[in-house]
Amino acid sequence: MSQVEILTVGQLREFLKDLEKQTEVTEDTKIFLDTGWDSIQEISPDALNIEEAKLFKIEDPLNHDVFEGYSLLEKAEKMKANGPTEKVMIIRNLY
Repeated sequence: MSQVEILTVGQLREFLKDLEKQTEVTEDTKIFLDTGWDSIQEISPDALNIEEAKLFKIEDPLNHDVFEGYSLLEKAEKMKANGPTEKVMIIRNLY
C-alpha cells in the first residue's frame, strides 16, 4: 500500500520558527503553491481552514496496488471513506 507523508501542524510550527531567523523573509513575503506546471499558484489570504476529513483506500484496476487518500467529510461517502473523522488543515486552491 502506498501513502504519501503528510505535513503536520507540528512540522509547520518548526518551519515557522526557522523562518523567523531568515532576515530576507518579511511580513510582505508572498506565499505560492508549486503545482508542477510552468507557473506557481497564488494562495489567497482566506485559503486556510480547519475542516473534517476521512481516510479512504482505492485500488489501481491495472496492477491492483492500493493507495490511501483523504476526502473532505462532505465527499467521504462518494469516496467510500471508512477511516475515523479527523480535523485537518485545508489550503483551498479554487481557481
